[in-house]
Amino acid sequence: MSNLLALSGAASASAAVILAAVLAVALPPPPAQAQDAAPIVATPEGQLQGVPSKGVLSFLGVHYGADTGGANRFLPPAAPPAWGGVRVADRMGDRCPQPPVNMPPEMASVLSFSDLPTSEDCLVLNLWTPAVADNAKRPVMVWLHGGGFFLGSGGDKYYEGSNLSRGQDVVVVTLNHRLNVFGYLELGPEAGPQYADSNLAGMLDIVAALKWVKANIASFGGDPDNVTIFGQSGGGSKVSTLLAMPSAQGLFHKAIIQSGAAVKVGTVEAATATRDKLFTQLGLQVGDIAALRALPTDTLMKAGARAGLLAYMPAVDGETLPTNPFDPVGSPLSANVPIMVGSTKDEATNVVLSDPTWQTMTEADLTTRVGGMVGPAEAANTIALYRAQAPNDRPMHLYTSVMTDMMFTWSSITLAERKYAQQAAPVFMYKIDWNSPVLGGKLRSPHAVELPFIFDNVDVSAGLVGAGPEQNAMADLMSATFAAFARTGNPSIPGAPAWPAYTPQTRETFIYDVPPTVVADPNSQLRAYWAARAAQPQPAESPIQGVMDGKKFE
Repeated sequence: MSNLLALSGAASASAAVILAAVLAVALPPPPAQAQDAAPIVATPEGQLQGVPSKGVLSFLGVHYGADTGGANRFLPPAAPPAWGGVRVADRMGDRCPQPPVNMPPEMASVLSFSDLPTSEDCLVLNLWTPAVADNAKRPVMVWLHGGGFFLGSGGDKYYEGSNLSRGQDVVVVTLNHRLNVFGYLELGPEAGPQYADSNLAGMLDIVAALKWVKANIASFGGDPDNVTIFGQSGGGSKVSTLLAMPSAQGLFHKAIIQSGAAVKVGTVEAATATRDKLFTQLGLQVGDIAALRALPTDTLMKAGARAGLLAYMPAVDGETLPTNPFDPVGSPLSANVPIMVGSTKDEATNVVLSDPTWQTMTEADLTTRVGGMVGPAEAANTIALYRAQAPNDRPMHLYTSVMTDMMFTWSSITLAERKYAQQAAPVFMYKIDWNSPVLGGKLRSPHAVELPFIFDNVDVSAGLVGAGPEQNAMADLMSATFAAFARTGNPSIPGAPAWPAYTPQTRETFIYDVPPTVVADPNSQLRAYWAARAAQPQPAESPIQGVMDGKKFE
């Protein structure tokens, strides 16, 4: 594993306190205190009144698109209707339709999803700003939520933007967009030309939100010419996809991809197979869009979930999405966009936490599961390589280490290499090594561990990261470096190690931990192993498939 300085006990806590103090000096000057009176901001659709929120102003539940139900179902987003008078933007809007998540107790104690209502009138965004109409031209950070392409919302508690906005003097935007069958169903030519983009409706929603930002954000204290899109997990895949969409070009200027580097996305052939399965389940003829539009929202959502949640994703269609984001090379559309990309050390522990057999895995179980990922003939060699890196790890953690690298680490490295090959804008690589103490520490550095730190929301995230000096130091570090990248295109900050751009020659990677370090080519043996396998055929089934099956959703 990496050669980071390991700290524990009192020494670790002391280092965290010192680091937090150093980073506090490195943060940008505090912005002027947010206006006391809730201001009114005019948009093309009508006037919005914000409300004070933790020292900044929030504008919640702002419609950037029209209701997507009824005759608008499966169509590209339409402009929101105008309104008269002043609309008080004091509550978040509905989530887009999605299946409820049934999490076992341990997972429910770690991860939290919004319980806001769902409806097809869900094209809304939330905005936090230190001040409005002050010509400050603050960096704008537009967040794309996780949950794959099938669930989630911009209203989850981790994403509340007040602290990030206040602490880093930035404008923060989160948003909802269509998901699963509503946002990524390939209806095919049988449906007619008006539905040509049905498989990309969810992505076009995000483009519409970015157009709203470009047109309006100056009135909210932001700079429309300095917009960063960032997202984790499925949100990272959405960021990746936007980098290859002509309609998104020029609407953002920097991109951060967290634990979701989408080198490739879906194919029309696979998306069409999902469509056929859905129509068969519903007893409908392919092309009967009137009947599909007439279905109640909940009926369609549940049928879509049974058809296979992981099957819903953007597909390369040659037009709206001309190519894969980074396969075989990076899309030229985003060559000049600086990128930050990375993952956590133990992504898969959260992925398999719902699996009751994970913690009791035997050596035989390990061999079987790793064989499912790399092929039975290669399983022993793979396990031996990972055991040499971590000889004291139990089968449960050897398994998640292999899954983490296969699903997350290697795709981040591949994206960074292909970005570098464009020889245009820089790419910066990171790895999160900080271990969460929750659940006895068995999650280590799991998927989503960084969310409370980036948004500086440790106070509401004890179930995921715990609380204490180290957590506060991580929040200071991550919120500052992410905001620095949004501000300048370079994530380096005073008080932390200089963060060089990634190159295949040195592979310098910023390690988020207490204290942080920069390491050249971390875990080089493991990287070389996956590089050697990259050209080989992969198993047909993703290791995540069994985790995201119907048992987890109603």
